[in-house]
Amino acid sequence: MIQLITRSRLALMLAFLGTFWGRSAPAGGPPNPQAQADSLRRRAAAAPADTGRAQTLNELGFALARLGQYAEARAALRQAQHLSERLRFAGGQVRALTGLGMSYQNEGKFPAARVVLDSAVALGQRLGEQRGLGTALLNRARLCNAQDDYACALASVQAARQFFEKHGDWARTAQALNGLGSIYVNRGDYPRALAALFEALRLARQHHDAQTEVNSLGNIGNVYLKQEEYALALRTYHQLLPRLDSVPDQRVRPIVYQNMATAMTHLHHPDTEAYFQKSLAGFEALHEPADVGQVLGSYAHFLRDAGRRPEAIRAYTRALVLLRAADDNNATADVLNGLAQTYQQSDQPALAATAAREALALASRIHDVADVQSAAARLASLAKASGDYRQALAYTERAQAAHDSLFSQAKAEQIGRLQGDFQLSQERERRQALARTSTAQAETLRLRQRQLRGLAVGFTAAALGALALGWLAWQLRRRNRLVEKQRAELTELNATKDRLFSIIGHDLRAPLHSLHSFVELLSGPPLPPERLRQYTRHLTQTLDQTLILLENLLSWAALQLHVAGPVHTEALSLAATAEDAASLLGPTAEAAGVALRTTLSGDEWVQADPAAVRLVLRNLLSNALKFTPSGGQVAVAATRQAGAWQLTVADTGLGLPMPTPRQPLAPEGLPRRAAKGAPGAGLGLVLSRDYARRSRGELEVASPGPGQGTTFYLLLPTAEPASPLLREQSTGQAIAAR
Repeated sequence: MIQLITRSRLALMLAFLGTFWGRSAPAGGPPNPQAQADSLRRRAAAAPADTGRAQTLNELGFALARLGQYAEARAALRQAQHLSERLRFAGGQVRALTGLGMSYQNEGKFPAARVVLDSAVALGQRLGEQRGLGTALLNRARLCNAQDDYACALASVQAARQFFEKHGDWARTAQALNGLGSIYVNRGDYPRALAALFEALRLARQHHDAQTEVNSLGNIGNVYLKQEEYALALRTYHQLLPRLDSVPDQRVRPIVYQNMATAMTHLHHPDTEAYFQKSLAGFEALHEPADVGQVLGSYAHFLRDAGRRPEAIRAYTRALVLLRAADDNNATADVLNGLAQTYQQSDQPALAATAAREALALASRIHDVADVQSAAARLASLAKASGDYRQALAYTERAQAAHDSLFSQAKAEQIGRLQGDFQLSQERERRQALARTSTAQAETLRLRQRQLRGLAVGFTAAALGALALGWLAWQLRRRNRLVEKQRAELTELNATKDRLFSIIGHDLRAPLHSLHSFVELLSGPPLPPERLRQYTRHLTQTLDQTLILLENLLSWAALQLHVAGPVHTEALSLAATAEDAASLLGPTAEAAGVALRTTLSGDEWVQADPAAVRLVLRNLLSNALKFTPSGGQVAVAATRQAGAWQLTVADTGLGLPMPTPRQPLAPEGLPRRAAKGAPGAGLGLVLSRDYARRSRGELEVASPGPGQGTTFYLLLPTAEPASPLLREQSTGQAIAAR
């Protein structure tokens, strides 16, 4: 996986740029920082002790901070603070405190930075400082966001936005909106992040603020990258390119080129390599070795995935030298993982193991869960290939623990996105309700005016009066029908809510009770090993079923609340998809004593939504394993039909309570089987049917009867593979699976 957004890229913290260290550089190019600091030092020494000297000392502090000379910067800023306090110069005091807080933060001294920035905000509010208060609030928001203190970050950035709006400072208002978008992204609330960023973009364009417009477009593109909406991200970056000449920071252009190359990689764009080369050339011209190393790492990923392994190894090796010199541990761990994968693909297991072990040690030290999982999984695969199954098991357990942590993070982000979508829909509904109320009031006024005119005319013409009364009756009936329709929609929404609460209350309570009981057993006297293994196996099965239920529940809620994304179909390999699902559920099958086999050749390509097909296949396999006793088997196969591929999931399990000929799946009327554990929510088959139809497919079921197994059929339209390389990869996966 190519690293999308690194710590020095055009990332979401650009939302705050231009508010920390004073004015931007002039359009003709930035001055020499050291020369600027020396000039300010001479001016401060020669100036009288007035507000002008306080301002010069503040500028000197910011200039020294930009050079990384934080101790000297704080000394100058403290002089500015004391002089401003003696002169009762509120603006100088707040600005000096803000600079002190940011210098502490840039050194990683967050507690000291928080104390000073809180003092700057409190002083600005007490003295009514008109400009420095907003900047102090934005800087405190940035600090709180870096510390994951979202309550403080949201409160600070909202206060800054209100402050700037009150004083008509629309450029700073747009910067505050960019900061708000950054905070929402860190919470995984992408819908509200995009809403804030588009509002910032509108303000920047309305007031011709080129810097904030560039920041907003870059942040919007990065949000699309995080959401894996690569076409939208690339379109946004193309809008950004013509505006980069108005930004004095020359590093922005190569950053944008790398992000464009990242999006192009996922879109299989022919210009991908050209944009990587542009990004490398830009950073090399600016003499930024750390950035060159990060781009080289991403470029090496691209070369590896394109099958150009010798070139990829050379790029990885050069990237490691640069990144280690820059002490960029996150990027170094990612590059080591990529190098290990390339060595393994090149049949060099010893070198692959060395790189993977170094990646695992580094990722563990810096708590990079994704790289821990990748390195541990690579070492497990290498140990298994060498016959060291004990070591392979240890690495597999470590990789699974990291996977579980990443899974929890992904679900938290998914819940945040659902909450953002739901809250945005509520806001839209409120606005629409207000608009409907205004329209209804205007309609009522017009109706009364017509009634008065009708009555006046009725005194002179009885026929016209009768016609007017008939028209009023028709209007009343129409309004009654509208009210009934709205009442029906409300009833349906309430029913959906009740079902959601019922599922949560009923189906989540049992596994949580089991977990509680198991913990109580562990806290008691030591258990015999056999009994402990039995309880652990039962607990694992319960947690697996609970995770599947939660995933199905989230998908069902998205469909019911109409926040599920649009269907994106593409050429999809059924062999690769079946192998992924079998690998995911392999441990469950092994624990249950059930043989799980796939017999696909790799030639089975369909036109479908990949996420929908994975969800359907995962539910069908999970369902089959659930109702198949120990010693049974579950088989996945595929056959070609007219214009479609038929994927079958057949088990030798309990079967349906009565013989059922092959028919379209109707979960509501399907006879229920007795599961090995607690009965489920019944959402799996409902979701499978709905998601199959979203991909223009159909789901069918058949069973000879009790004890004779059940077979599910998934029919999907055929497609040609996206490229010969993908066909070879899919065929290789299918052969490996068999």
